[in-house]
Amino acid sequence: MSVFGDELRPSSTPSRMRPHGNLLVLRLAVLVLFGVLVVRLVDMQIVKGDEYARRSRNNHIVATNILPARGLIYARGGEPLVENAGVYAATLIPEFLPDEPDARYRIYVWLEDTLGVPALDSQTRVAAAEKNSRPGQAIVMKSHLSREEALMLEEASTDMPGLSLRIVPGRNYIGGDAFAHVLGYIGPQTAEEARLLRDEGYAFNEPVGKAGIESRYESALRGEIGFSANEQDAYGNLLNVLMTRESTPGNSLRLSIDLDLQQYVAELLEDSLGDANTAAAVVMSPRTGEVYALVSVPTYDNNLFGDLERRQEEYEALATDDKRHPLLNQALTESAPGSTFKLVTAAAALEEGNITPATGLNVTSTVLEFKGENGVIYPLYDWRAHGYINLVDAIAWSSNHYFYMASCGIQNGGKGLGRNTEESAVILGYYARAFGLGQKTGIDLDAGEMSGIIPSPEYKRRVHSGPEFNPEDREWYYADTCFMGIGQQDVTATPLQIARMTAAIANGGRLLTPHVVSEILGPNGAVLRAMQPEYTDVAVDPAHLEVIRRGMRSSVAAGAGAKAAQPGLDIAGKTGTAEFGPEKADGKREQHAWFTGFAPYTDPEVVVTVYFDLGVGGDKAAPVAGQIFRYFEDHVKP
Repeated sequence: MSVFGDELRPSSTPSRMRPHGNLLVLRLAVLVLFGVLVVRLVDMQIVKGDEYARRSRNNHIVATNILPARGLIYARGGEPLVENAGVYAATLIPEFLPDEPDARYRIYVWLEDTLGVPALDSQTRVAAAEKNSRPGQAIVMKSHLSREEALMLEEASTDMPGLSLRIVPGRNYIGGDAFAHVLGYIGPQTAEEARLLRDEGYAFNEPVGKAGIESRYESALRGEIGFSANEQDAYGNLLNVLMTRESTPGNSLRLSIDLDLQQYVAELLEDSLGDANTAAAVVMSPRTGEVYALVSVPTYDNNLFGDLERRQEEYEALATDDKRHPLLNQALTESAPGSTFKLVTAAAALEEGNITPATGLNVTSTVLEFKGENGVIYPLYDWRAHGYINLVDAIAWSSNHYFYMASCGIQNGGKGLGRNTEESAVILGYYARAFGLGQKTGIDLDAGEMSGIIPSPEYKRRVHSGPEFNPEDREWYYADTCFMGIGQQDVTATPLQIARMTAAIANGGRLLTPHVVSEILGPNGAVLRAMQPEYTDVAVDPAHLEVIRRGMRSSVAAGAGAKAAQPGLDIAGKTGTAEFGPEKADGKREQHAWFTGFAPYTDPEVVVTVYFDLGVGGDKAAPVAGQIFRYFEDHVKP
């Protein structure tokens, strides 16, 4: 007997009892399975090879930019003026579109028939995107879809590769129409913008600021874009998340503009239009340059730019049909400043020694005749026979004849600001520019601010150089300097420029840069930057500015600006009535109405400038300015 027991003994089981039958079945199963695999492989690689190759090509690694939440904008008191909102959008990803032209065109036709997007427009935009080679980038074909449109799109996209429903960033402007010109709006990138912004990391479908604060502070409001890499099929279904980097929200802005004051001024101007078509008002600090209100009438709803597809007719009515040009910011639009410019003439004449505060003139008639260079007798008008007046009286009662004398030298022995009429114009232009006229103010808005015009002999020769002008019309005449001295002829300025000039007179000679943003806030609300006053000094003796201020105070107390007076408020101001356009049948012209002033007189806290395109300054603009001073004192004063 073996020590290993029975374990090594040969089996005594008969050979016919061993599992030969089971092995045969296994062999047959293996052969069948192999056959199935061969048939399936033939089907996949030969019979349906093209189809699976197409599907493979349509599974992509899609690099998607995660757009950040745009920073918000708040009024002075912290009231929100905008809110972010996602909107439904129909998008196309060119890489996922079918290769066959007919299949692509079917998608374009569906967009046209269902959503109103022209098929040719879809074809053109896709071609442009493919040319720019932006892999995986979705093109927004139409945004602000209704819920019904979104549902139809979601259902249709299951059979249309490359077409999908997405939620894209939108913006609601909740501050009202009074803020339209200040805030501006956001919108889709144009082809040119897309080309320029691509290098800055902008997504193809990322909205950008188009005007106002939205444009000027685009880099602060935008935030930092995020990124995700996903594997998707041609129908936009997510197959696998590969990598994600979250976006960083944009910074927010707090404005210096007071919500209630802005809305009050807008309603006041609208209610006071009368025969006027347009109006503007600026309320600002003569200490810091902060703008408390910046209003342009008529205005518009800036929400329409977020939904131009649906509101195209409304936009066209604003842009082309409305002759008042409501899209234009009247506070930054130039027109003849009229007698408000006399404050510059007074400063120039005092500095150059052409007059003193005591220099008097006896204005006994409303018409002053003088002989021009061509020997023709021309009339120069004043609006009343003032009698004997000095400089303070001349400012208070806005005497044309006095400021003709101060600028071009009529009734002063021909002694103007310079040795001759051209030099007088150059000197007057120098002081006008010192007070910020003839140049943009630098306000922190992208709103089409105009520079205004301060004419000169060289300017006249340049603009009158065409063949339609006679050679003698290019020369600077004596009368040109006279009219320039009262803010007429080619002189133009914006309401904001006049407000800035007034602030420099009120504060003793600091020409401030106006601004509407007071603070930049981080996503957590912390103040990242508080705006500080920026200014240059005006080279005018403070004593001379004090004389001008006395004249302005007298104007409101008992002069041409008396309708701006308010009980308990010590207001100083200057009226302006500027003629423009051709003579009418009665020999008169249309007139702009101006008033600009500050309060209180002894320690100025606020400047108010009001403009109407039709009217008389003392009758129309002055009382409106007075009401603004009153509201500021009662409701806004810091």
